[in-house]
Amino acid sequence: MNSHLTGAQTLLPRIDWNIRFFGAHTQTVPADWSMTTESHHAFEILIVLDGAQETRMDHEQFIVNSDDILLIPPGFEHTNKCISATSMTYFCAHFDIDEPSLRMRIMKNCDWVYTPSHLYHSQLKKCLQTWIDILHEPELSFTKAKLKAQIVLFELLEVLVDIQPVQTEIRTNQSMTTAKYAKEIAEAIKRAFKKNCTQGNSDYTLHIQPIIASLGISPNYGLEVFQKIYKMSPRTYLSDLKLQEAKILLQQPRISLNEISNRLGYKNLSHFSRQFKRWTGINPSDYRKNNGV
Repeated sequence: MNSHLTGAQTLLPRIDWNIRFFGAHTQTVPADWSMTTESHHAFEILIVLDGAQETRMDHEQFIVNSDDILLIPPGFEHTNKCISATSMTYFCAHFDIDEPSLRMRIMKNCDWVYTPSHLYHSQLKKCLQTWIDILHEPELSFTKAKLKAQIVLFELLEVLVDIQPVQTEIRTNQSMTTAKYAKEIAEAIKRAFKKNCTQGNSDYTLHIQPIIASLGISPNYGLEVFQKIYKMSPRTYLSDLKLQEAKILLQQPRISLNEISNRLGYKNLSHFSRQFKRWTGINPSDYRKNNGV
């Protein structure tokens, strides 16, 4: 027996993350282009490839010139407009990681604009340039493109967690607090849902307001901030969790439809089937057939 197995062991961290990467594209816009105020529940990262844009965010104005990189945190309302005399070309992408401590570390430590003179600009640009290169590989298969894009996302996250802010003041503004509370609520809902799924209790009901109150947050305020950040109610978020779990379970042929229905907390299979059809337009059996199960 190896001696290192008998004493204290050093284990790699358990990974239980949901990662999303979407909306990555390049675009050229005319001189009079602008967008209305918006906010996302994911991070947005953007590099201006040619021209310049003005971004207004969190009551501040930012001028993003060619080769500058802009990072917009979740929940921050912002507007963008082209301020070039002719046109502007940019690349942007959205990403999210379902890990609260990592999200908050990025939000607290990262600056919003990275000019070429910034210490971390070259590392960030390298990641963005790789995504742009993937867009321009016509022979690359869809699966290979997804894998390559995800590898770059992990490399980008590694850079972001190492960044120390140039601005030394601690960011405690309202947008930061709102995003923090919304994410805590989402995590609590997800934990409660997963716990019930694991136990397999049929006909369980998750009550949103007690979950919010257990975090020391006023239920009414919690509902408000959740809607602001996620653009949906906590109840709709729970429905999305159920749908994603249902799709995962349906792709496992050894798990019966009745067991799936029980795990998701429905009174009976017909109730689950009706709800699944509302979500997807097809019943669970047809979903299995369509996915070769």
